[in-house]
This record gives sequence, structure tokens and C-alpha cells, in this order.
Amino acid sequence: MIDHYLRLRLKFSNVADGESCASTTGELADCLCCTMRNMNLIMNRFMREGWVEWSPERGRGKKSKLVFRYPLRAAAGERFDRLMQGNRLDEAYELASRLPFAIRNDVLQRLGDHFGFRSAVGSEGRMDTLRIPQETPFVTLDPTQVAMWAEAGIVGEVFDRLVRYNAERERCEPSLAIAWESNAAGTEWTFYLHKGVRFHHGKSLDAEDVKYTFERIAADRSNPCRWLFGDIAGIVAYDELTVRFRLSRPHFMFPDLMSSIAASILPRDVDFDPLNPVGTGPYRLVRNDPQLLALDVNPWYFKGRAYIDRVELWQLPRLPSGGPLVESAIKRDMFPDGQGRAVQYEAQGGVFMTFNMRKPGPQQDRRFRLAIRYLLSRQALNNEMGDKNTRIAYSLFRGRSEEQSALSPLDEEGMDGSLARATTLLRDSGYAGETVSVWVEDGHKMQIDMAWFADRCERVGLKINIEPGDVVKAVYHHDFGEHDLIYTGELFDEHVMLSLLTMYTFRNTLFLIAMDDAWRAALAFQCSRVVGIRDEDERMQGWIELEEMLIREALLLPMYSFREEHTHHASLRDYRVVGYGMPDLRRLWVKRSPDAESRQESYPAYIPLW
Repeated sequence: MIDHYLRLRLKFSNVADGESCASTTGELADCLCCTMRNMNLIMNRFMREGWVEWSPERGRGKKSKLVFRYPLRAAAGERFDRLMQGNRLDEAYELASRLPFAIRNDVLQRLGDHFGFRSAVGSEGRMDTLRIPQETPFVTLDPTQVAMWAEAGIVGEVFDRLVRYNAERERCEPSLAIAWESNAAGTEWTFYLHKGVRFHHGKSLDAEDVKYTFERIAADRSNPCRWLFGDIAGIVAYDELTVRFRLSRPHFMFPDLMSSIAASILPRDVDFDPLNPVGTGPYRLVRNDPQLLALDVNPWYFKGRAYIDRVELWQLPRLPSGGPLVESAIKRDMFPDGQGRAVQYEAQGGVFMTFNMRKPGPQQDRRFRLAIRYLLSRQALNNEMGDKNTRIAYSLFRGRSEEQSALSPLDEEGMDGSLARATTLLRDSGYAGETVSVWVEDGHKMQIDMAWFADRCERVGLKINIEPGDVVKAVYHHDFGEHDLIYTGELFDEHVMLSLLTMYTFRNTLFLIAMDDAWRAALAFQCSRVVGIRDEDERMQGWIELEEMLIREALLLPMYSFREEHTHHASLRDYRVVGYGMPDLRRLWVKRSPDAESRQESYPAYIPLW
């Protein structure tokens, strides 16, 4: 009935509540998409509910008097809540998209009531659930394919690796493997597995599962991870709990590599389903459809049961009015008493410009790329368009963001100086006035950046066409089309050196998608050289030098790093943000008040949309 009422009320959205309007019975039947008889039944029900006053007039062309008593704001809010509670997100957002703008905003503010933590006590005991909004669709949960932040976060909870990186101690620690060792040359690595680890379907983990996991990658020539694990020349399972890797060259980051998402261990006895995988992690996947992805706790997890019982990621369809509205509506008024606790998360990595080296065009000339560097002045962009959540970056290393890189003097030219240098470089590069296409990752802030960049280009005579792009399509279909410039970002996890190795060798990173075969081969060679360095400090210097080479060649133009702010209720304890911007579900717990008045308690938590 409320659907019928909303359909009718929106037909007369220009009529105020309590105001009389006129309509024929035929118009009312058409609006309600029903026969005259059913229209009368529906209108009589509306009157019994007190929603309308209706004085029907019979006869062709005669107008009936109609007064709406149930406010549209209240009716839409009630229906929206019911749809959300039933996980009918598409219908809820379709409803919101049809509402007048002011009422739409009011209804969307109710989203905050549906996200965060719910703690309920029922016949089977206490159930703690975390609900997170999600805007980017899940394409795959195959650990060897995932390149989107949200997908990586889920894979990290469903699967375990042989090794786990401890960001607080900045070192690799045991996970599925209790210990490991190598020969002196770093060409053989042996891992000793935990006893009694079980996959979610009940099978015990053994060395053959580890062997299967990596042989699966090697057997698939199209797998984007083949180059990441390309040094593996052979794998031997000596017994159920011992596995040895033979490498084609020294690799002193091999344990670090075994901590990567791509190295998640799969069971060999079930067919792999990329949208419903089976792992050994603290959470098991129980639902994955276009509206909702749900994880239930693994009560037999070998490192101890997680506290949160269930994690739900709700897919939020985009509204026609744009993206930022949804996020601001979720956050707004979530903590009206000001008691929310803020957790700052400064992401490793950052926003950068790169170039499509896989197609001919002016971007093939280093002087043209340097001209873009001057036009895209970090300092000028920050002065005019920066905000509190961004910081100028001379490198994708967070620790070096305040340092001057090889090309940092570019930002010291000043506004007029940088434009003059860009003009000279464009002329020397042979740029002939053709239109250059810019692919910009779809997002409010990045599109604002490119509008500013377009103005700078116009001042020096560079013709550009800016097109927002779907990052999912770009990643999984390698689709930059005929675009020449790529404006995007890369989010690292806590292990920066491993993140750089992944960025330069994993074929599903946007940076590597843009590189041609020659640059890919050069990067693979340099990565092999760096991972063959035994001393960790020298190895870090090798990564720095490799990045500086890319900056000198103007293939990588770092712009700024960014930070996010999570806000949560004080009852949520040990709230820490880990890689990919996800709360650490292995540590998070809820301190429920012993004198809670109801059997169900809500604890708001704002987690920025992925």
C-alpha cells in the first residue's frame, strides 16, 4: 500500500501536504496502474489509514477532490527503512532517486542508521555484526586477480598466507607457516606449516595445497601474477607439513612475497569459484550477490576466533545526482553528540599522473611528459585546490613525502615560470596542436584536479579532452582506449617495499597497464635486481632509486598523498585501520554496557566508502 501511496504522492509532488488538488478518477487509475475498481479499493484503504481525504466525482471529465495527509517525507522514510532492512538496496535507491532533492537528502541521512555495529542478544546468544557501505562492485575474489581495495580487504579476511607482515614491528611473522629458512644464496626457501589448520569446508591444510596454489598461477599464462612469482622454478612437497621453493635467481624478499594477498593459499580438492572462494581465514564467505556480501566468523580459526560474528558489505547503487551525496549523507549527523572517536588513516601510495605508453602520440617524447609535469605543478595545485585531507607528495613512499625528489625543483618555478617552461618543452617536443585525451579515475576530487589542469593547458595552447573513467573496467579489461594521459592513484598496504614490487610486476595495476612491453621488461629486470639485494637498507635504497628513475623519465608524476578519517562509537575497542583502509577485524571488539536497556544495541561507525 505504501508503494501505491508513494507513486500517487510523487505524481502530485508539487502539491503541499494538506493542500487540496483535483484529479479525475481515470487519472488516478492510470497513476496507480490499475483498473477503476482496484483504484477505488486502494483509495478507500488510503482513507481508512488516514493518509488522504478523497471526494470522488463520477462522470466524464469531472474532477475529484484530493488532500494528502500522510507527509511525503514520512512515507518515503518509512518505505526506505523497510527496504534497507530487507537488504533490498536497489529498490531503496530507486525510490530515493525519484524523490524531490530536499526530501531525498533527508531520506539518505537514514543510511547512517543501517551501518556500523549491531549487537543483539537472542535465543542463540549474542550476535555482533559490522555493516559497511560499498560503492564499487566486486568483480572477483581470486587472490591472484584482485586489484580493487575492497576486494583485497575481503580476500585478506577469507584467506591466509604462509607469512603475515606485522606493520607495527615492520617485519614478517609466522602465519600458516610456523617457520622458514633459506640457503645462503637465497635461491631455495623451505616453509614448515602449522598442524591442524582447516579450510572452511573442513579439509586440513597440507604442503600439497601450497604447491597447488603456486602451480596454478604458473600454468595460466594470462594470470597477472605470473611475473610477480616468476622466479619460482620448482616446488617440492617433502611431507604433509614441509614445502620447498626452488628459485631461478636470488630473492631475499621471498618471505615478504609470501605475505602478499596474491599468495593466499587455496585448497586443491575443490573447483575454484572466484566469487565464492574457500580459504582458511578468520572469516568465511556465506553470501555474495549484487546487493550484499556477507562474512561469518570462522569459529575454529587456528589463531583464535575473531570477536565480530558477522561482516556485511552493502552495495550502494550510485544516484543520478553523483557520488559524494551518498557518502556525506551516511556521515552526516551520525554522531550528533560529538562523542565519536576519530581515527586518522594516512594511506601509503597516492595520486599520480602517468602516460599510455602502449599507443603512439606526443606522450612518447620525454620533453612532452616533462611539460605535463610543469603544467601539473604540485605546489600550484595544492595552493589553489588542496584540502586538509591531502598533502604534497614527491614520492609514493609516505616517509619521503616531505623530501625533495629528483624533479622537485619543478615546483619551485612559481606559477608563471612553470607555464613558461611547459611552453618551451611543448615546442621542443614537436607537439603539433593535436588534442590529447586524459583518462581520469572517476571521483569528485580528481575531476576537480583535472578541471584545474585543463585551465593551465589552455593557457599554453595544449588541447586536451578529459574523460572520467571506470576504474573497474580499466583494471579488469585493461581499457584505457585511445587515452594518452592517465590520472589515477595507487593505494599500498603497510608493507611498502612489497607494494612497490607488486606495482611494477603485477599486470593488474593501473601503472603497469599503461606501460608498453619494453618498459614492463625494464621494470621486471630492475625488480629482480633489487630483490636480489641481501641487506634490507640497501634494498630500500634500490626501490627509491627505481622510483626516482621513473620520475626522471617523467613516467611517474606523484601529486599528493591522502588520508581518511574513520569515526566510531567509544564502545568499539582496539579500533585500528590496516591496509586498504579496513578496520582490523582480527582485533576489534565491542564493549557492550552491562546495563543495556534493550536486547539490541547499535554502535555507529563511519568507514569511508571504498
